Amino acid sequence: MRAARLGLRRRAAGWWVLLAVAVVVIGANSVLARGSASHEVASGGSGPSGPSGPSMVRARSVATQEFGLLSGGGWGQAWALWSATAQAAMSEADFVRLNTGCRPALGEPYVVDSATDEDATDVKIAWHQGSTTGSSTVVFEGGAWRFQPDAQTLAAYRGGVAAVVAERKAAGTCH
Repeated sequence: MRAARLGLRRRAAGWWVLLAVAVVVIGANSVLARGSASHEVASGGSGPSGPSGPSMVRARSVATQEFGLLSGGGWGQAWALWSATAQAAMSEADFVRLNTGCRPALGEPYVVDSATDEDATDVKIAWHQGSTTGSSTVVFEGGAWRFQPDAQTLAAYRGGVAAVVAERKAAGTCH
């Protein structure tokens, strides 16, 4: 009987420890979230906002999602995250055709090095993939953050698939 009570006490103590850890983790996340929001305000960001308003965290998330899709070959899904300006530069079908016909290196992750508020609706994203570096912008339009490649890339896309493929082949970046 005494052994059974001791076992119940140990299990109960284990549950209390688990509950305490959960409370600490939730509390820490709450503090970190508040710190992140106040950092955005201090850095000129939009600060905490409602679900439909701009936020640097959401902008950075869109860039991370875009880069993940590009690294994994999700061309159509990556194009769907583009801004209206970017989508006007090249159609989804052409973007998919470009990247399947002249495949970039897959599996090598893009790393977001920094995200900087340009203004309330533009966040500049500095990134690298291996030894290649670049910057892009995430813009807030139509109530959502949208990815926008840099101006040089958009200009190349406006030249058409054949021109971009020729440029990539000359640079040795088709795999």
